[in-house]
Amino acid sequence: MQKNLLLLLNSNFHMLNQTLQEEIYREFYHFLYKPILYMINDHSTTEDIIQETFLTTLKKSPEVENEEHMKAWIKVVARNFTINHIRKRQKTRHDISLDSKWDIGSITQVAAVSVEQEVETKSLEEQISQHLLAMKPEQRAIIELKWKKGLSYKEIAVETQDTENAVRHKLHRARTYLKRKLFKDWGDRNE
Repeated sequence: MQKNLLLLLNSNFHMLNQTLQEEIYREFYHFLYKPILYMINDHSTTEDIIQETFLTTLKKSPEVENEEHMKAWIKVVARNFTINHIRKRQKTRHDISLDSKWDIGSITQVAAVSVEQEVETKSLEEQISQHLLAMKPEQRAIIELKWKKGLSYKEIAVETQDTENAVRHKLHRARTYLKRKLFKDWGDRNE
């Protein structure tokens, strides 16, 4: 969506040629498909939410300065449609007990947790996984040993044949990298 997103701001979108319109929608679709599917786990509903988001973008797109602001706004609109869908689905399902537990990846939460928190948790886990894949294998291995396996610095040092201080230093750098990437994706959550 790098080159065509700002064309959505054009109030004459419908005046663009059909090929360009299709290309813009295709890029928009690929931009939102995976995150929404991850939260909904239903292909047809995901497509419906993408279409609603696209139409809302055409009708109500804000005045933005650059493409990154536009992407952020689109993500918020898509997230809101997704949350609304999950709420509606939960209202119609009578088999959900508030005492039951949900397994969201490696995090277990009580179902009474708000839908927004559930969606944000899934989205955050997806972002962390993507950023872990982008890290150097050595950094990724240290983080996985610490967070997933729960090893101590000493145990990680033995596992990686490194010193305990080196492990601390590498883990600190890896955490800093993840924090920086997540801050870029999510911004200041206290706003």
